[in-house]
Amino acid sequence: MRLTHTMLSAPIHIRENVIPVLVAEHPVLFRRFVLSLGRQAEGEDGEFILSLDYEPLDCGEHLQVIRDYTALSVDNRKLQNRFQALLQSVVRDELQEQTDHLQQMIVDYLQTVITAIEYPISFSGGEYVSPLLKALKCQPVLEGEEPLEQLFHYLTLYHGLLKNQCFVLVGAHCYFSREELEELYRMAGYQKWRLLLLEPCAVVPLPNEEICLLDRDLCELRLESGGKKG
Repeated sequence: MRLTHTMLSAPIHIRENVIPVLVAEHPVLFRRFVLSLGRQAEGEDGEFILSLDYEPLDCGEHLQVIRDYTALSVDNRKLQNRFQALLQSVVRDELQEQTDHLQQMIVDYLQTVITAIEYPISFSGGEYVSPLLKALKCQPVLEGEEPLEQLFHYLTLYHGLLKNQCFVLVGAHCYFSREELEELYRMAGYQKWRLLLLEPCAVVPLPNEEICLLDRDLCELRLESGGKKG
């Protein structure tokens, strides 16, 4: 997967076991990058081009921008649609026998209600289990109390339900410790998450990080994984 921008001399490669870090030291440019990526993640036009195997991807479908690690949200239309589709698949296929039994129990209960009321009444027919699950508001939640643990659950959920996701973590070096980031990178390698860090200032590179830095004069410096300058 690649992320391209006219300010960059070459695309940023987002690949397995390498964590690209895009640093924009000029505050205006950093803000510009954050706002553009955020808008594109919502389906709007922007300055970046995301591609996979040289084919452009719709950022509104494949890009997630994380700015607030204390308020991670699963209130995403695409995610909720995929989760509901998964829920219905489990109900129909894996739990078909139990679902049919519950459906019949509801029908029997409604018949009992009808006989218990002294006035003529009617109920809408059809399937009752799916509307029941909808009324119960079954939806995914993020477990854990620590921000890093919640971030793990967030990435696992989005990666599992939505195809070919790129996660942009804004200011992660400012929020998480070195040990926490190393743990995140190990998990990313194991789970095959595609991560890109966006930072406002130069960072001390961690193992597996690949730095692309635009300084305050907009000069570009690249530092490959292992400390080699590009």
